Amino acid sequence: MVSRWRVIEAVAIPMLTLLFLALWQGFRHHTDAIRALRLQLHELEQQQTEVNSTNLMEEQLEFLQRRQQDLEKQIGESRRSQQYWRTQERQRRQSLKSTPKPEEPEMKPVFKPDTSLDFIPIP
Repeated sequence: MVSRWRVIEAVAIPMLTLLFLALWQGFRHHTDAIRALRLQLHELEQQQTEVNSTNLMEEQLEFLQRRQQDLEKQIGESRRSQQYWRTQERQRRQSLKSTPKPEEPEMKPVFKPDTSLDFIPIP
């Protein structure tokens, strides 16, 4: 029986060592796999952030383009309004220039040129 224990002891220590090394290698393999997955996840998050930034920039660009179009429309409307006002003002001025001025009645001189100023009637 003692010889069997000696064989089991002789075989058990290398087997346990082999089992320990296998578990250690497996643990290292899984740790490396987890690190690689974390790295991939980090890269994907980074790409997602970049995509979100790109999408955000595209949305902002679209908003700014719409705003620019609105402002261009407002500017155009202001120019048309200003042009209309100028035309109306020109027409008003031309109509004032073209209308004849009312003639003022001629003032008759009180003194006739033949009369002398020496004679002034007293009332």
